[in-house]
Amino acid sequence: MAIIFIQQLKVETIIGVYDFERKNKQAVFLDIELHYDATQAMAADDLKYALDYHKISQQLHDYIANSAFQLIETMADKVCDLLLNYPQVEKVKLTINKPNALDQAKNVGICIARKK
Repeated sequence: MAIIFIQQLKVETIIGVYDFERKNKQAVFLDIELHYDATQAMAADDLKYALDYHKISQQLHDYIANSAFQLIETMADKVCDLLLNYPQVEKVKLTINKPNALDQAKNVGICIARKK
């Protein structure tokens, strides 16, 4: 089992329930762990057997940037669904950070893990 990780993927999106949050996009940062069997990719040294993290990052960015969410929990659920649609992915661990959510806190976020 191998883990491909993507750290601090920045995406601007509409996220929040309050009127002021829904007027302008705000930055969220994603930390992603994708668990998969990399045996074939390692042996063949060929991208067609691996997880293409460039493609995955772009797909996530496009999906989130073109969506709007009220709850960070909903965003996490939808992102996990998208990631688990990749046939090789067996488990996902996702952290979403929303750093501008509270004036008196450095960060607010959610961490979720799901498997097939």
